[in-house]
Amino acid sequence: MAYPSLKKGNKLGEKAKHPRPGIPLKKEQVEPLIPRLNGNLSRIADSLGTTRGCVRRLIDKHDDLKQALEDSRERVLDELEDATWQDAIENRDPAMRCFLLKTRGRHRGYDQDDNKNMAKDIATAAFDFIVNKSKNPAES
Repeated sequence: MAYPSLKKGNKLGEKAKHPRPGIPLKKEQVEPLIPRLNGNLSRIADSLGTTRGCVRRLIDKHDDLKQALEDSRERVLDELEDATWQDAIENRDPAMRCFLLKTRGRHRGYDQDDNKNMAKDIATAAFDFIVNKSKNPAES
């Protein structure tokens, strides 16, 4: 994913060479950068030539910036989720398919319930008793 060039700051991902934490930030400076930089506070700070803490404090003061940050981060998660679904289907990755069924398909019964695991443990112990003709596990 290519990021558009930024007015201030340095190359994307490069830390600001001379952060200016004392210079006040304006909400209008930060607001458009939140969705453009996927809610990455370090990249926002670097593009403005300030510190991450300054950006965080400004966002904490404004409910609409907090919401924009959360929305941006949720959008990234949605995109990752879509890509993961596609990878699980196209690449036939059994581990990924199992993970997605256990997490996203929980409401359909694809979960790992501790009660089901306990029933499995009891069945395994009973099977071992029958096969090995060992002492009854209930008597221990």
